[in-house]
Amino acid sequence: MFLAIIAIILTLILVVGIHEGGHALVARIFKVRIKKISIGFGKPLLRWQSQSGCEWVWAFFPLGGYVQLENTRISPVPPKQHAVCFDKKPIWQRILILLAGAAANLITAWFAFVLVYSIGLAYTLPEIKEVLPNSTAAQMGMLPGDKFKSIDGSATPTWSDVGMRLVILWGKDNIPVTLTRADGKESKTILDLSHQQFHGVKISLLTQLGIKPNLSAPKNTLRASSLMDAIHKTNEYMGNMAYFFLMILKQLLTGVIPFSVLLGPLGIFAASVASFTQGVAVFLFFIATLSFAVAVINLFPIPGLDGGSIVYALIEKVRGKAVSVPMELLLHRLVFIIFCVLLVHLLMNDLQRI
Repeated sequence: MFLAIIAIILTLILVVGIHEGGHALVARIFKVRIKKISIGFGKPLLRWQSQSGCEWVWAFFPLGGYVQLENTRISPVPPKQHAVCFDKKPIWQRILILLAGAAANLITAWFAFVLVYSIGLAYTLPEIKEVLPNSTAAQMGMLPGDKFKSIDGSATPTWSDVGMRLVILWGKDNIPVTLTRADGKESKTILDLSHQQFHGVKISLLTQLGIKPNLSAPKNTLRASSLMDAIHKTNEYMGNMAYFFLMILKQLLTGVIPFSVLLGPLGIFAASVASFTQGVAVFLFFIATLSFAVAVINLFPIPGLDGGSIVYALIEKVRGKAVSVPMELLLHRLVFIIFCVLLVHLLMNDLQRI
């Protein structure tokens, strides 16, 4: 229990705290008054006020965080203090402040990945333990002891890589797959995912294909040979992750895969605790991946997210005047309702996984 609490607190600090810290740092550079920095929403559990007047809060619901800046659109501010208000700053400064949170997460992810590749990350080879009779895998000619080598031309050295490729390619057919047989010889086959359907959150993609992974298979360690090699591996992996996030967004929006595949807050915290108990490298890898995801999601052009606020700023630049406060509030409320519905859905999925 103690380790779980430590893992969750560290995750919130390293992901949410750094994100909000990025906003606050750039706001301070541009001399915008910071009223509050909060990790979590709702009733404050911990509260501290700095000499500058900024209130630091750890709130009850750890579902994100926010930085509250002085803003005449939110509350009345004496004209003499307009110089320190966010909405009175030039648009380019506001956009940089809004981008700073995602930038802080991306920088964190980059350094964490470099460190992981320098330390070395152990992973289980993607070896098949069992192939279920009359399954898709059996029809493809897969056998126990086979190892995935590549899917659709992309190398799959880990089960994580296999999973990413399956999600990206779900719903497609004629997918070339290269396997390494137990005797070391290569075997090529074709995978058809065009008729595959998701059957609940408890059934993994591999199970739906009729594959049981051999989790006790030999392990390899992914370690960079030098700092430059670690940087190269990091840049390559982050590029692949960016592509993966774009593709999974496409799959979600087109209905190829359901939103039930996504982790909710409980699932994320469970993954945090699990990675924390597996060592520094695994936990850092989790933090880096989550930081990258938070950066990407926050840049979506959705009201309430940084990307939505950036769109408001760009509209103001084009129109010559800001989006009206009532319209902005209406959009925020609509998105908040949708967010609450999605959150309940994700929480239900998390509970089904337990």
